[in-house]
Amino acid sequence: MNVLRDLLELNVPFGRRMRAWVVAVLAMFYVFIHIYAVFYGSPNYMLIRSLHVAIALSLVFFYLPLFRRPDGTQPVYALVIDILLFLGALWIAAYFMLFLNTWEIRKAYLFPLDYFTGAVAMLLTLEATRRAVGFSLVVISVAFIAHALFANYFPVPFYGPPASMDRLFVSLIYSDEGIFGAAIAVMVQFVVVFILFGTLLTVTGGGSFFSRIAFALFGHMTGGPAKASVVSSGFLGMLSGSAVGNVVTVGAFTIPLMRRLGYKPSFAGGVQAAASNGDIIMPPVMGGVAFIMAEFMNRNYVEIALAASIPAILYYMVIYLTVHVEALKLGLKTVSRSQMPNPMEIMRKQGYMLIPLILIILALVLGYSIVFVAAVIVITTFVLGLIPKVGRLSPIRMFDAFEQTARSTVALSATAACAGIIIGAVFSTGLSFTISQWAVDATDGRIWLILLVGAFMAFILGLGMTASAVYITMVVTVIPILVKAGVPEMAAHFFAFYWGNISNITPPVAFTAFAAAPIAQANPMTVGWQATRLGAATFLLPTLMVYAPALLLEGTVPEIIHVTISAGMSLAALALACTGFTFTLMSWTERGLYLVASALLIFPSFETSLPGAALFAAVTAFNWYRAKQEKARGAIRTQVVSDVEETRAVIEPTTALGRSWARFVAKRMEKEADGADLAAPQPTSGQEQGQIIDMLMKDVEGPGAPKEVSDTIRAWAWGAIAVTALAFEAMGQVYIHATDPYLWALFLFLLSIFATVTVVRLWAKGRTNRPAALPVGDAIFGDG
Repeated sequence: MNVLRDLLELNVPFGRRMRAWVVAVLAMFYVFIHIYAVFYGSPNYMLIRSLHVAIALSLVFFYLPLFRRPDGTQPVYALVIDILLFLGALWIAAYFMLFLNTWEIRKAYLFPLDYFTGAVAMLLTLEATRRAVGFSLVVISVAFIAHALFANYFPVPFYGPPASMDRLFVSLIYSDEGIFGAAIAVMVQFVVVFILFGTLLTVTGGGSFFSRIAFALFGHMTGGPAKASVVSSGFLGMLSGSAVGNVVTVGAFTIPLMRRLGYKPSFAGGVQAAASNGDIIMPPVMGGVAFIMAEFMNRNYVEIALAASIPAILYYMVIYLTVHVEALKLGLKTVSRSQMPNPMEIMRKQGYMLIPLILIILALVLGYSIVFVAAVIVITTFVLGLIPKVGRLSPIRMFDAFEQTARSTVALSATAACAGIIIGAVFSTGLSFTISQWAVDATDGRIWLILLVGAFMAFILGLGMTASAVYITMVVTVIPILVKAGVPEMAAHFFAFYWGNISNITPPVAFTAFAAAPIAQANPMTVGWQATRLGAATFLLPTLMVYAPALLLEGTVPEIIHVTISAGMSLAALALACTGFTFTLMSWTERGLYLVASALLIFPSFETSLPGAALFAAVTAFNWYRAKQEKARGAIRTQVVSDVEETRAVIEPTTALGRSWARFVAKRMEKEADGADLAAPQPTSGQEQGQIIDMLMKDVEGPGAPKEVSDTIRAWAWGAIAVTALAFEAMGQVYIHATDPYLWALFLFLLSIFATVTVVRLWAKGRTNRPAALPVGDAIFGDG
């Protein structure tokens, strides 16, 4: 569903246009309540959380309609079901508004209406989660609910006293542990506004700036496009935290260019898949997990972001090293420096795009609150968006950014609410304590065995889930076990989080690999195995965190330096052993010695890391000496691989995996990438190298580009936005959110209607370069 297109184009079916209007107003209202809360303060916490969840569920049902056909249409009965679900979500918001002053009392005694509303909230949350991420989290949630009600029928270690229906409903709905608990609180306070910042920066050219500067700096080097892919993915990951979204945007340029220069299709796709998966672990956003982690650990957000930084940098460092030696191994040609733009020229024109990131770092280092930082960077990004002549922020681009923010976060909110069901069910029975105690007793306190069990549980529970859902599930399952066994708290949280997200690059799930495979024209499973090899750091880093907490900045400065160097060398040795090349092709003996060095360097003690470093240096020096000798003989050993056979080996996922699993993966990828806005023309792998570079480097014009409407229309639209901003200020000055939360919600909803209708109607009537009309769909709400 493309809301902006449906609102601006001619001949769009009435039903589809009405749906677009409803979605646009709800999305605007959804973003408005969070912007207001950041700048002026929040009303009663239960009111804003219930509004957040209710609107998020409503939008999920619109963005991901039931039984959507391949052409985008929907059966009538499915449409009726979606409307009923939408009304149910509205009832959740109405219920908490009606009983705002008495809902605390309801914890002591529940009325039939409370049971009804609680059941509706749980069912809608489970259905929205199913549409957003699939059945995995839903099945886990239902299992935990069943356990809470019938714990006395379960075997050890799950045996225990069951929770009464009253206690379960209070825990799931009316406490701070369930659907409206900590995860939703973090979404309300931080995540939505930070996603808005990233979206604003992207629609004003920030995303393309990072890609262009990465290519300008690294594109001419050995393996330049692959290195640029790694670097630009790292930068974009700091803003978005969307792995699949990164693949389909950055990968559309980097993968075809890598293939043109001689990389195997599967390797090209694997590079982008592995690099994009790093978005989830790259601070400051980490897919929203950084804020949720700070809440559950009761730590300052800055601590979490800083702790995540060294492992994330090491992860990208290993991928960067791998693509470098792979390029040497294949003897690949490079892109001429003359084809690359001058990085100083790009910085001169767009260097101001770095200001928001610099402000984030400075403000957090100086100790300002994360809410203050969010407000500052949103204002800064808005102002910066008005600077460029091409792609300048316009009212319609601003509306598009708001709608994209809602699109990107409502599915995350639904999964956070569903994860709250798990947390509430676990707390209602005390299951996490029971499981933790049993696991420690069963393994006799042996850390290595606890880690093995924890890694397996995290990997299985994380299959097919988003980063935030993975982490919240880990909080009540794996993490308590690790903490009970004596693993440092910070290391336990990161260990489970890393292992829970490994399935993004490892077959058979490998969502990032499946997203990259069509662009690379390669077998998705092969791409997945290449991504696994390139992302091998995620297998070692969690263990390093446990045995060397200094990697998470929990130690003295000398310890942190020692552990970082040791970990970097260990990961580099593993990468080189997997690639089989340093300066020339390795023998199996050299590979084995690199693996031994990697194993020795894993442990933080000098007794093992020093011999490991010495072995690493010796093997590297020997390989360099052999390469020098071979070069002198004019016979440097490389491995040139043609991609013809691999391209012919491309198969449909239905052949490789089976139709049911292929459909699951395809739908899950579609949901992951649904909010990605492809701001630039997307090249295909068949285009020539020069065309791809030209498309990447040229300035991008998107919705609301100059000359689309007259200056008069533009002025009126900005006037409507100014009126909306003044209304915000007036409401904030009288503290309406505290004095009368009902009027607060009503005024914001009316402002959402006013801003949406005014801007869109002005733009629709004033466009001077309207594209051709879209084909008419065959169903009421069909996409045509």
